[in-house]
Amino acid sequence: MSDTKSRPLAPAPPGSSSPFDAHQRRRNVGTACAACKSRKLKCTGSVPCANCVKNSVECTLDRTADKRRRGALKRKIDQLADQEELLVRLVSVLRESGNRRAVPLINLIRSDASLDEIRYYINYQLPRLDLAQTPELVEVCEEVKQLQPSQSRSMRRILDARRLSDLPGFQVPAEPWTTVVSDDDFVSHLLSLWFTWSHPFRNWVDKDLFVRDMQEGSLSAQFCSPFLVNIILADACAYSDYPEIYAIPGDPASKGARFYDEAIRLLDKEEGRITIPTVQGLGVLWACASMTGRDRQDWIHRGQLAYAIDELSQKNSTPDSDADQDNPLMARVISRTIWGLFNFSTCHALADKSRPLIKPPQRHSLPPVGHEGGSEEWRPYPENAEGTEGHSTCLFNTLSSLSLIAHEVATLSHGEALPRPRAEIESKVTHLRERLRQCSDSWPTCLKTNLEAPHILCLHMYHDSIIMAMYEPLKDTSTTVDPHPTISPANARQMRFSSARNIARLMRSHRACWGVDRMPVSNIQCITAALFTLLDDVGEPNNREAFITLSIAAKSFSRRWESTRAVLATLRTTAQERGVTLPIETESLFTIHVTPRLVGMRDSVDSFDDSEE
Repeated sequence: MSDTKSRPLAPAPPGSSSPFDAHQRRRNVGTACAACKSRKLKCTGSVPCANCVKNSVECTLDRTADKRRRGALKRKIDQLADQEELLVRLVSVLRESGNRRAVPLINLIRSDASLDEIRYYINYQLPRLDLAQTPELVEVCEEVKQLQPSQSRSMRRILDARRLSDLPGFQVPAEPWTTVVSDDDFVSHLLSLWFTWSHPFRNWVDKDLFVRDMQEGSLSAQFCSPFLVNIILADACAYSDYPEIYAIPGDPASKGARFYDEAIRLLDKEEGRITIPTVQGLGVLWACASMTGRDRQDWIHRGQLAYAIDELSQKNSTPDSDADQDNPLMARVISRTIWGLFNFSTCHALADKSRPLIKPPQRHSLPPVGHEGGSEEWRPYPENAEGTEGHSTCLFNTLSSLSLIAHEVATLSHGEALPRPRAEIESKVTHLRERLRQCSDSWPTCLKTNLEAPHILCLHMYHDSIIMAMYEPLKDTSTTVDPHPTISPANARQMRFSSARNIARLMRSHRACWGVDRMPVSNIQCITAALFTLLDDVGEPNNREAFITLSIAAKSFSRRWESTRAVLATLRTTAQERGVTLPIETESLFTIHVTPRLVGMRDSVDSFDDSEE
């Protein structure tokens, strides 16, 4: 009897299946594919799974969703082995290659490239013969091309220890402001990012009043609304590395899309009512649509904003002296809103080479400037590092003064239906240049000496962008009729080159202080203008060095904003059309790493580089 019990079972016939085997297979499946999850079916865990084959649907499996200890440990070991191999190959390439190949690779690394992008560049962009690729390395390349979106750079920090130590600048509740998420910490994280990197230069929302009202959680608040909160969260997603920012996992085009769609829905419910949060939210909505490649919405929202600002300005044009005690506060908030949106609109017009949308404010004063209470501190959240003095009020007033001049520059260049005579343009430029000099001479000392805070560096970049735009109409020799012009084309070109090189110098200061992973979004407008300016003579050594610096910054921007990818594509196309040879050091920066396309993902400009595939 005992022998019978210990006798091994005969193997099952091929193709047979027992309930015990099915139970074992199902028990060993750590996670289901996306289709089985949505339909709540038992998944076999293979790709494609049986259900997807049966129903003829695409099977997408995110293996990182398997939280079992054994699976997680195996993935971690595989990841470490993969990274070790890449590190060895990277050192080998740097050791054995000359500067012509090493410098572009270093620049790619400096642009905050992911490991996948570095591997892709080594495997596919460097000459194959020099790398002497083995069949094993070719197989690794194929594996890289098959990477699931969940393994991309955007998801690589899911389990990062830094997230555990993430301490937002303030804590705010998710409810009742958004229905997209209920995680208070995640919402606090996004708002802290936005107020750290975007808000200091685009300062049309009163941070203290907004945070106060949001923390109180009353939907009847004066300075906070669900629409404003959701569009700020959508805009802030570009600065975050959390996986929750994606509507479609790993799809860069879906960052913040859920918050954006929620904001649009809430805007429709406003039914044309003009309130301070609505006007402020329209400004953020326009900025977000512009940077995420929503061109049609960009045009719609800028028109809505112009109308809303006009209505808000009229509402506050004759303040009632018998109003309640909050009236001075409301007047101050409205003035800040209108001036801040005027500054943003003017910056956008200058960069977009279009007619300014919003007229200079006429009946709204700027806030007083003073350091009696000490300057507020700016910290580079989410990094736990020392900050620097912010001087936000000084910057706001100075930016407003610059925008008044920039508004005239943009109108001079793009506001007239018929071109002006060159002599008239020269006279106007001379006048504007003198006004700009007087404006910069009157800047507060804190803005001249404190060149560390990112938004102060951005202010100086904006100053140089105005100079480049100012002299652009005079750089063309074809418009020169007078043999002795007041401002020669050569002089105009040199003024533009000098300003472009200065923007590169400021960008190097930012990189030295804070890196290039996060920067004020307004920087890209200045960087783009400088890059296209330098194309006119990129062979000159100083221009070449500046072009390389700015290309690295633009590449870093392209990892967070869709619109910057189009900028890189346009820059490369423009250089080809002009017959301009770009510096070899920037070769890797204009090579876009192509990731697999997801179902429902819209085509991006990532594939513009097909000449070296």
